[in-house]
Formats: sequence, C-alpha cells, structure tokens
Amino acid sequence: SGAVRERWESLAALVRLAEDFARAKPTATLTDLVTELDERAAAQHAPTVEGVTLASLHAAKGLEWDAVFLVGLAEGMMPITYAKTDEQIEEERRLLYVGVTRARHHLNLSWALSRSPGGRPNRRPSRFLDGIRPGTSGATARNTSTGQGGIEHGTPTTPRTTTGPVRRRTARTVARCHVCGRTLTDAGEMKLMRCEDCPSDMDEGLYDRLRDWRADQAQQLGQPAFCVFTDKTLVAIAEAMPEDAAQLARIPGVGMRKLNRFGTDVLTICAGGAPDAGVGGADEDD
Repeated sequence: SGAVRERWESLAALVRLAEDFARAKPTATLTDLVTELDERAAAQHAPTVEGVTLASLHAAKGLEWDAVFLVGLAEGMMPITYAKTDEQIEEERRLLYVGVTRARHHLNLSWALSRSPGGRPNRRPSRFLDGIRPGTSGATARNTSTGQGGIEHGTPTTPRTTTGPVRRRTARTVARCHVCGRTLTDAGEMKLMRCEDCPSDMDEGLYDRLRDWRADQAQQLGQPAFCVFTDKTLVAIAEAMPEDAAQLARIPGVGMRKLNRFGTDVLTICAGGAPDAGVGGADEDD
C-alpha cells in the first residue's frame, strides 16, 4: 500500500513498456530502450499500465488518477460515526477533499440506500454532499425551511408539507422529522423522530448489538423482547447514539424507569463496550 504499491505499479509499467518495445522493434538493444525512456521522461510521458487502483482516502494522499470513484458517501461513513466534535467533523471534510482532488478529469461520487442489495433502505447521503447533489443547497438539507429532502437513485424528493387541521400544541411538544422537518403525528414515527419513509443514518452494527442485548434481557426476564424496548426505540437509539443519560432520556420510548434499569447497559453498548451481566425489571408502557 502507499509508496510501496506506487513503486510496484511503476516497475510493472516499465516491464510492460519493455515488452511492447521489444515486440515493436525485435532487434532493439537495452541502449535503445534506455533512449526511449529518456525521451519519455523529457516529454513528461510517464509509463502507465492498464488497471484499477483500490485505495483508502488516507493512502491516496499525494497520488492522482484520470478518473476517481468515491463510493459509500453516506452518513456514518463520511463523516465516520465516531466523529463527534466540530474538529473531528472538519477533519472528515478535509479527508473527503483529499479524495475529490485526486481526479484529473473525471470524478464520480456515490452513496447507497442500503449496505447490501435487498437490505434495509435506511441510509442517507453524507451532509458533505449538500450543495453538490441536485436539489440541495449549501446548507444541510434537514435544516432548510422548505423541508426539502434528499435524493434517492438520482430523483429529487418533493417537499413534505402537512395538510388539514393540526392540533395546536406547545412548541416544546411538537415533534418534527429530523430529516425533512415535517411535523410528526404518528406514534411510531414520533419514536423514530423521523418519517417512516425518510432515509435513516442508523448505525446498523450498533442496532444489531442492541437487539442481541435485548434478547438476553428478555430471556432472563421471561418476557417478550418489546417489554424491554420496542424495535422502533432501538432504531431511534442506534440513530441518535446517545453519549449520556440526558441524551438517552430524550429518546421517545425511554422512560425514567427504563432509563434507571437499562440506561447504563445501553450507554455502554453505544460507547462500544460490553455491559455487565445482570438484568433489571421492565415495564410494558413503552
């Protein structure tokens, strides 16, 4: 990888060039080949070899290609899930800039709704693509006043608006989708804190760990898994990735009783750790 890989590719290109030169001029000598290389160097015509280079953004620093494909530009991957502070987010933005500027002529940026074909379509494009993707502005799409959403498969979504009479509530109790900004009234959507059909930035690995933990808790309690936490509550936790009890308590479906009984375990899992063995009681008013 890195400089070693680049040197290997250069040597392979020299071998290919020597073979082509020998086929074109069967009587050529080593001196003739050196002369050919000197002429190429004087013309800044570097020897090349057909192929595709797979590289990370870090390994691509200092290198260039005619065509560059940056894939997987989704929230949770770019910026990476573990980038929390403003400084870490800006470092991720600079890393993407490195990748973008590796292209001489052609640049392709892409993201996918799911990790694998037929998977859960809960991913959304990286915030760094706002202002680049068609239908988005320079500001983060979820914060625009029109509620404009992102795009799926290259087709812009239409702005979401509420229709009909809306029950008046205090500003503190109004629930809005954190993706498109639409007011939420469905109980399930309010638990998710987004519309059912809006893309999710859920950490799938965290969601799987939470489900495994919930299954163990439910087995020890002798109760159905939803008595610990419902699926939607686990999805909301995996999307929010709370770092403390206050953030966890703000997630719908996490009451004070469940916070006291399961909060430590959930926060430990969200931090990447393994909770201690044991179980508390569970209520069923989730």
